[in-house]
Amino acid sequence: MTDQQEEVLTEYVELVRFMATALLPDDVAVEVKGSAAADQLQIDLLVPEAHRGRVIGKGGRIARAMRTILTNAALPNHQPVALDIVD
Repeated sequence: MTDQQEEVLTEYVELVRFMATALLPDDVAVEVKGSAAADQLQIDLLVPEAHRGRVIGKGGRIARAMRTILTNAALPNHQPVALDIVD
């Protein structure tokens, strides 16, 4: 992974962390991990099970919105980004 890819990945990780912490109470620990594959960047959001519904939303609306924001932020870099909310 090049330095530029690593920097972009760090920015996406911070964007996801910002969105998740805005949805959750202050005392909830959120972990965000990023990795790069040949064809896309992978962001994993780890949220405690008791608070996962706040990040996913009714029918997955919030999760879908977070993915849309992340996808649109990735357009200038021409590399797809995938967001998974992990157990």
